[in-house]
Amino acid sequence: MVIGGGLLGLEAARGLQLRGCEVSVVHLFDTLMERQRDSAGGAYLQRKIESLGIRVLLPKQTQAILGNGHIQGVRFASGEEVEADLLVIAAGIKPNADLARKAGLDVGRGIVVNDWMETSDPDIFAVGECTEHRGRTFGLVAPLMEQGEVLAATITGNRGLAFAASAPATKLKIMGIEIFSAGSTDDSEPGVETVRYDDPGQGIYKKLVLKNNRLQGVILVGDTSDERRYTQWLREETDLSAQRKHLLFRHPKPIRD
Repeated sequence: MVIGGGLLGLEAARGLQLRGCEVSVVHLFDTLMERQRDSAGGAYLQRKIESLGIRVLLPKQTQAILGNGHIQGVRFASGEEVEADLLVIAAGIKPNADLARKAGLDVGRGIVVNDWMETSDPDIFAVGECTEHRGRTFGLVAPLMEQGEVLAATITGNRGLAFAASAPATKLKIMGIEIFSAGSTDDSEPGVETVRYDDPGQGIYKKLVLKNNRLQGVILVGDTSDERRYTQWLREETDLSAQRKHLLFRHPKPIRD
């Protein structure tokens, strides 16, 4: 059994299966890889994983590990128990803010910092997975590198550079499934439009989130051939007014006699 339906958990599950284990993946949320996928993209991923013979259990909150001296199973918060003789926990990163809390700094899910990596005490700075910025915590390398650049500028007197917490692009291949996501894919924000392509038979899902005819975020599952085009649109904040008919698929090339 693998607890955690993120990238590491899914890779661990596939590795165990290839070594002859019967594998179940347990995840707290109702969507696998919820930080990179929306519910539809997560459903595609789940169906593919289940087609490979891996059982997916979600949403499930693990309450207890059962056994005396060796693993015998787990108990969920619902009271349900599932047998297991091997347990892998890949449940992500939890910020360690104990030292900051004892020092009297503002702490939420992590050590609260502003756009210049200052804590609630302007003489104390924080960077890394222990931080919380505008309600978000971080577990990927790209935003943490950005934090380091901002901190270096701040403590050397060049305070102009601010931490924007931009959503990095992520490209993965999990169990043979190509996945790409970039930008903000939350279509509940006011003023955004969502353009989707959904083909269960081919196992292809595409979702673009736009605001004012500019791309805000993208999710691709099963076909990532256009990732560079979308990344360029995001980076350059391209006005897509003239390309609305060809957002999901490139303009077909003319056929010559």
